[in-house]
Amino acid sequence: MFKKNYTGFNRAEFFSPHPHSPRRTAFTLAEVLITLGIIGVVAALTLPTLMQNYQKQVAINRLKVNYNVMSNAVRMAEAEYGDITTWEDVSNSINLDYDPQTDKTEARTKAGSIVKKYILPYLNSAEFTETKTLAQMGYKRPIILRNGSTFASLTSVVPMLRLNNETVILVSVIQSSADAEGKRLLMGMTFYMDIDGPNGQNQLGKDVFTAVMPYVTNTKFMLLQGYGIKDAETNPKLNLSSDRTSILDECKTYGNYCGALIQMDGWQIKDDYPW
Repeated sequence: MFKKNYTGFNRAEFFSPHPHSPRRTAFTLAEVLITLGIIGVVAALTLPTLMQNYQKQVAINRLKVNYNVMSNAVRMAEAEYGDITTWEDVSNSINLDYDPQTDKTEARTKAGSIVKKYILPYLNSAEFTETKTLAQMGYKRPIILRNGSTFASLTSVVPMLRLNNETVILVSVIQSSADAEGKRLLMGMTFYMDIDGPNGQNQLGKDVFTAVMPYVTNTKFMLLQGYGIKDAETNPKLNLSSDRTSILDECKTYGNYCGALIQMDGWQIKDDYPW
C-alpha cells in the first residue's frame, strides 16, 4: 500500500499492511534505575566474597612459590656441603654446655653465617642484610601475630633475605635447650616469610608464614608445625607431633602453623581457616 508524500518530495512511504505487528520500544528511566539498583545489591553481596577468594588464592600461590624456592636452596646446599649436621656452624655448636644467654647472643651471628654460606648462593638475585631495621626495609607497620600482639616492631634488627619476587624473609636460629646431660641441643633455623613484603597486612597467617630448617639428618625446609628432635647425640631425626586439630588451634591463636595447615589441606584455605 502506498500513500502520497505530503512533505513535498516526490517519493512514496511504505506502511505495513499489518497494523498489529510488534513495535520496537526502549526501556523507561524507571526500569533502568531499578535494574541498576538490583545489580548494585548483587555486587555488594558478591564482590567481598570474590575479593576474599582472590586474596586467598594469591596467598596460596605465593606461599607455594616461596616454599619451593627455599626447599630447592636447602636441597642444593646439602648436595654440595653434605648433611646439615656436618655444616661448620652447626657441628661446632653441638656438645657445648648449655647457656641460655650465650645461645641468645650467638643466634644472630650463626643465622647470618649459615644463610650467607649455605643458602644465599642458591637464591637467584636475592639480597641479605643483618643490620637493617624493618623500617629501613620499607615497612610502615610492625609484623603482628594472629592475636594482634606485636611479633616484630619497626625498630627490630634481624637478619633478613629479600628474594627477587619482593618476599622478605626474617631469619632466626631456634632457641636451643639442654639435653638429658645438660649439653646444648640445637633445633634448627626459623624463616618468617612475608610473601608480599612491606606493603601487605604483615600478619602471621595472612601474608607471613613460618617455616623451619631442622638440624637433622637429611633435613628439609618445612612449614612449621609441632616437632621435636630425637636421638640427637647419634643420628638426629625429626619427630612430628601435631595433628590437624592442634595445628588449626595454633593457627587461630598465633599464626605460626598456618602455612603447615594450608599445605596439609592440599594447598587450600578451607572454611575453618581463620582468614
